[in-house]
Amino acid sequence: MFAGGKDIILKGKIMGNKPLRHIFKIGGRYEVITKYKEIPIKAVMPLKWIEEGDRFLGFDWSKVNVKRAYSTLDNVYVKLGQDSYAQTSVFSNLGKELVLVFESIVPPPEFIRRKTLRVEPDPSQPVYANVCVDDTCSIRSEVKDISETGVGLTISRGRSGEFYNKLREILSNPESSMRIPFSITVELPDGEKVRGHGDLRNVIGLGEEVYIKLGFKVDYSREDLEKLRRYILHRQQEIIQSLKMV
Repeated sequence: MFAGGKDIILKGKIMGNKPLRHIFKIGGRYEVITKYKEIPIKAVMPLKWIEEGDRFLGFDWSKVNVKRAYSTLDNVYVKLGQDSYAQTSVFSNLGKELVLVFESIVPPPEFIRRKTLRVEPDPSQPVYANVCVDDTCSIRSEVKDISETGVGLTISRGRSGEFYNKLREILSNPESSMRIPFSITVELPDGEKVRGHGDLRNVIGLGEEVYIKLGFKVDYSREDLEKLRRYILHRQQEIIQSLKMV
């Protein structure tokens, strides 16, 4: 059983300033979680030491075989209970210890709450998508991440000017809903194509590059969903294997 079985919550307030020794137990084994290429990576590690002044947590990760996933680029989360996690950042990931800097206690982050697996395609074997809103379509664009229910991709204003302008027109309408219907064709590395329909949920930025996250309600036929599911599971195994090879 993991240490920290109860949520550290009092009268609805998250107690981020509580002494670390009141939150963590030296010698306890904790599930330490991060994200690598959109995949949650988990490892159980014993806590060796605590340094209150700098809010350091020292974990023994000598037996962890996915060390590469724990980088200074992404937050690392230590599970404390069913609905509470310690959000930390990596101070040192060299040698036999993973040293984290405690930041706060938070609810489960988005990538842990996901109901479907999301992966980043291999850049050497890209996945492409073409998106249409009404009768206006984007240029074939490289997919940033993909799951059974969503797709994230970058649309270039220069290459997809008409589609870009269509988005601006829709979003500038005060009565516009972000749930904009679309159709999408996804081209997998093996040449297979899957087609679906759904709602556009997020548009991040409307500068030269537009990151469009299409998701949560992308519907595919059963046959196309199986094709997509096979690709995602295969890509997951590739990513995990690449971590273990380092």
